Amino acid sequence: MDWKCCEFWQLSSVELYQILHARNAILIVEDAHMHQEIDGKDHNAVHIFALDATTSDPSVVAYARLRPGDEIDPETVIDKVLTHTTHRDDDTTEHLVAHALAVSHDRWPHAPVRTHSPVHRESFYKRLGFRKIDGPFLQHGMPFIGMIRPPIRAPKSISNPLRAARASATNRAAGAEAPRGSDHMERSKDSESNGAPSLLDPTLGVNQ
Repeated sequence: MDWKCCEFWQLSSVELYQILHARNAILIVEDAHMHQEIDGKDHNAVHIFALDATTSDPSVVAYARLRPGDEIDPETVIDKVLTHTTHRDDDTTEHLVAHALAVSHDRWPHAPVRTHSPVHRESFYKRLGFRKIDGPFLQHGMPFIGMIRPPIRAPKSISNPLRAARASATNRAAGAEAPRGSDHMERSKDSESNGAPSLLDPTLGVNQ
């Protein structure tokens, strides 16, 4: 699977179509719940998804939306979590949520993370550090509970190119502003700069 993490403006028209197609197929048709699925909150969100590239027509097989908090509700929100039927018996959902948590920690490290979980998935989210805060209540015609995760360090097993790219930019800026020292120090700084990862092309999104 090809994992991607994109802001709304980074999505290509094909990727946006694939995401909306998957959300419609699973959250409306499969769940048999008629509602306005496009809710006007996509443009401020981060979109985390996996493409199945084994077919001639790649499709989204896992997806989650990550929304930042605000002054009223400071928690970061993970919603619209879905996986294709072909990937519900493996660890795809766990990887999906772990990717979302890694990105949340990178962008909003001091914000807790909130999500709504189907009642039968409570133990799954507890393993990832969430705890129940309210519910059950009906959502999409199914019983859900509210869960929250405190702002702790993201799992080390999940690589996050966003962090490496930003650290590279910070290091280069610090090197440019530092006073000139001895020739040995200058050569050392140059070697460190050459070894730093390069910035990712923001038009391509971030492959996880």
